[in-house]
Amino acid sequence: GCGSELGSIDEENRKFPTEHGPNPTSQLIQSLQNPNSIKTYVALVRGEGILHGEDLKTKGWFTIDRPIKDEKGRVRDAITEFRFLAGYTVVVLDELGSEDRGENGLKDKTPLSFKNKSANEPQPVRASVVLARPKTGRWHQIRRHLNGLSHPILGDSTHGNSKINREWREHRNMLGERTCLHLGRVQLVPTTVTMGVEDAGSTTNVLPNGLDVTCPIPRDMHDMIAVYMPQLLEEVIPLLAEEGITFESLS
Repeated sequence: GCGSELGSIDEENRKFPTEHGPNPTSQLIQSLQNPNSIKTYVALVRGEGILHGEDLKTKGWFTIDRPIKDEKGRVRDAITEFRFLAGYTVVVLDELGSEDRGENGLKDKTPLSFKNKSANEPQPVRASVVLARPKTGRWHQIRRHLNGLSHPILGDSTHGNSKINREWREHRNMLGERTCLHLGRVQLVPTTVTMGVEDAGSTTNVLPNGLDVTCPIPRDMHDMIAVYMPQLLEEVIPLLAEEGITFESLS
């Protein structure tokens, strides 16, 4: 949806023409590239928000300034602001941990998707909801910075944890094509565009009042949290609201 398309403009560092005319697409791109514009992503990551004994959830917004290589192997500056909203560890019990003894013996109350492959072995769920605001547009910047913080994005097949991704897909209903990174809000500042040579270098105001657009978090990401981490969902909803971000309507 809207999140993935706008996200690719920023994260993949797409190449666009430098000479802008009145084309609406080029105007939007220039507004997105303005350093004062804000793109706020929502990520569902592995890990409870603790790194080397430090609780990242208590830091508020903090900055990671760590160079990364682009798709051609060149080292480029990369700056991302992060806010770890909430996260914790949940242990999902198997059928022997959720039993109900009736006249027919053991009755399992646990949905099939919760069960472990081997009995008596609890399956830990460690996840956090994180906000990210890239200040530069490098190749897979958010994904790589979060992986560097030992909190890879769930579903990220390139920089994530393949074992954890497989567990979420096979046992916790994560969509096969899902990478849990979503562009939730774009705040564009008023932008002036320089016209082409044929217009003698004249300028025109684009978005004179700026633009503030939100794109709700998709239903499948909501369900991943609601089913397997309901307490996390309760905690994160008001924190997302502080940043003007909501979940897709459940109606």
